[in-house]
Amino acid sequence: MRNTKAQSTTQTAARLYAERHAEAQDLLARIAVRLAEHQKRQAARSADWGYAGDLGRITEQLAYVLAGLGDASAVDAKGLDY
Repeated sequence: MRNTKAQSTTQTAARLYAERHAEAQDLLARIAVRLAEHQKRQAARSADWGYAGDLGRITEQLAYVLAGLGDASAVDAKGLDY
């Protein structure tokens, strides 16, 4: 993560926010692609419980991301500490 303290450059909070927002959007798009690929692999091995386990871990992590953005409903629904 980049330093968020005042810098002696022309970097502004708004510019840094825009960069990080774009990065977050890119990550979300990549997650969507990988999730679709995961679903295809699971469909080919539908009796494999490992895929369900993968998504259990991933949905917990995503619940924490959502909570970090101000919506704790998913962590609450899962009974996770936040």
